Amino acid sequence: MPAPGPGVCLVCCGPAARGPALCFACRSVARQLGVPLAPVVPVRVCPLPSPLYAVLMGYKESPVGEARHRYASMVRALLDAFLAVHTPCVAAAAGGPIRLAVPVPSTARPGGSPLAGVRGLAEDVGRRMDGARWSPCALRRGDAPVGHMWPDARAFTVTPEARPEVAGGRCLLLDDTYVSGARAQSAAAVLRRAGAMAVVIVALGRVLRPDRVPAHAAYLQRATLQPADVGTDEGHGSARRPCARCVQTGAPIAPIA
Repeated sequence: MPAPGPGVCLVCCGPAARGPALCFACRSVARQLGVPLAPVVPVRVCPLPSPLYAVLMGYKESPVGEARHRYASMVRALLDAFLAVHTPCVAAAAGGPIRLAVPVPSTARPGGSPLAGVRGLAEDVGRRMDGARWSPCALRRGDAPVGHMWPDARAFTVTPEARPEVAGGRCLLLDDTYVSGARAQSAAAVLRRAGAMAVVIVALGRVLRPDRVPAHAAYLQRATLQPADVGTDEGHGSARRPCARCVQTGAPIAPIA
């Protein structure tokens, strides 16, 4: 990701018109929610189209079971390699160790979060994040609609069973893709209203449209953390580079264990 400066959003680390400032999407989402937004730590920038975008869609949408399984293993490897190096960055953004890791529920399909079905993800999160508890049932869908550039904190609720653990703790919200942030930021607002001390969003892919938006193309040209193919040595090794929050917070980069 580019270092903080002109053209970098302070919340989502995506393209901003001027700055450092908030991008148009973050300004709009914050205004509609009426609360400060949660910081976002993107694992990768994700141009559309790209191999990464194909993986992040394919693990949940491919009609072929074998393909879904293969993509899911790539999703797991991507997150594990990132957390092996950048858990200190997530903790720095949260102001301390993460207690609870929560995948954002799907708003387009039944059954909660697709990430909750990725085998081994819960164990990886607990191992890499000093015992943070994986809690796929902490959030459930509410009654209000939510969509692109259309946030609503009523779209999610914290389950009664999870409220004692959410209250006073620091939470990681995990999502596969981040576009406008309406869905993830709505979920973050609900966790904070339930008493969470801090919420940090980790997005596997910060989606960009360089084919349609010139600012996105310019952003990618100056990015220091370029997209890499997942499931390759190059993709794993690039996790050692500074992430967006390494640059912004000065968090240390740990060696891969």
